[in-house]
Amino acid sequence: MAAPLPVILLHAAGRTPQMWQSQVEAIATRVPDGSEGPAVVAPWLAGLRPGRPMDLSLSTAAEEVLTTMDRHGITSARLVGHQLGAMVALQVATTEPEAVAGLVLSGALMSPSAMAMRMHRTVIRLMPKSTLAGSGATKADLLRALELIATADFGKHLDQVQVPALVIAGNTDPGRASAQKLAKQLPSGSYLEISGAGANPSMEATEIYNDHLLDFLFS
Repeated sequence: MAAPLPVILLHAAGRTPQMWQSQVEAIATRVPDGSEGPAVVAPWLAGLRPGRPMDLSLSTAAEEVLTTMDRHGITSARLVGHQLGAMVALQVATTEPEAVAGLVLSGALMSPSAMAMRMHRTVIRLMPKSTLAGSGATKADLLRALELIATADFGKHLDQVQVPALVIAGNTDPGRASAQKLAKQLPSGSYLEISGAGANPSMEATEIYNDHLLDFLFS
């Protein structure tokens, strides 16, 4: 039996790759004894790594993901992304579709509305500094990432993404309508809503999120 395809985990702005620690551990526990599990990589997004100043753009971040795959000898992987990480995953999937075998997305905005952007700016400005502790990010970094997200428009390119795609949202996430729309626009997209979670389902309903993630990765 062939080993499952590699998995690339892409973090959100204001978070670190360690946000995926629970998912990395869950993937390891699903692998039967004596079997080879998938390669799992959780890189920093280009432009967000502390101490490595770089212009933040979807194209630059996507190119860095592809470079990371090359470095690990990965030709095709399943990409799992949250918020900005999900946008980067879509960028990779629409520009280099042969490198992507599947997508698990949460918090992605296909064509962000002005109202949604205003809401997110307000949330960031009111965010306690302690929320960003340990990430190396500032509120200015998050606002810069938000401005980048606001320029995204994947709508006319989504037909190029022919791989299975699971779009996940919490049932109290203000952006769940956008998540539903994204799932419908993806040729092989499906939508999953998790009860008891908001905008960060992988952290707010970790066990349920992991169950669905593993079902997708090991199917």
